[in-house]
Amino acid sequence: MDLIEVSENQNRHPWELSRTHCILKELKKLKINGNVLDIGCGDSYFDRRLIAENPNLTVYGIDINLKEEIHEGNLHALNDLAHLPDMKFDFVLMMDVLEHIEDDGSYLKMISDKFVYGGGDIFLTVPAFQSLYSLHDEQLKHFRRYNHGQLKNVIMQCGLKEEKWSYFYFSLVFARLLTKNKTENLSQWQKEEGSFATRFVTWVLNTDFALCTALSKIGLHLPGLSLMAVCKVTQ
Repeated sequence: MDLIEVSENQNRHPWELSRTHCILKELKKLKINGNVLDIGCGDSYFDRRLIAENPNLTVYGIDINLKEEIHEGNLHALNDLAHLPDMKFDFVLMMDVLEHIEDDGSYLKMISDKFVYGGGDIFLTVPAFQSLYSLHDEQLKHFRRYNHGQLKNVIMQCGLKEEKWSYFYFSLVFARLLTKNKTENLSQWQKEEGSFATRFVTWVLNTDFALCTALSKIGLHLPGLSLMAVCKVTQ
């Protein structure tokens, strides 16, 4: 959850539940191990799920909007990169981060040079397609949305090698077009996680993600609300 959007409503949005479920499955395919750095960790919901499924991982999360730092077993959530121990990481997550950075290329290169071992991987997600830029993007202080060509150009300029990529959440493109001029309640969900509505919408999004990523393997890329890429640090 983006900490900018925290409210008294503690229900997880199906989008967040689905993204967590689907990206955890993607990370399982990558067989990550060692130390993980999650930049933009929000309230650490994803990192707790990641450790629950991979108890041998040590995860350091960073979020500048985190009011109190967290140290729980293998989870360390900090509010400043300067608070990290002097070390490099085997794997870095940057989920919906680059769009918040005005000079995204310089920031990504700094992260790869300073915090990632040579041969390590960076997993990126970003919002897709500038044509879908909305008042909600403005509210979240996004500088831009990306198509694949734009994201790949940033990756290559940083000296990274793109390993795989895919759009996802094709089913949400039309919904975003209908809500481009709306900001209120877009990230708020009134149903509990165990409700039929939440489970059904989450299932739809999980199916959407699986379809988009499966088709991407044969070179068919459905447009989606979001874009992901895995890139390798080559030096």
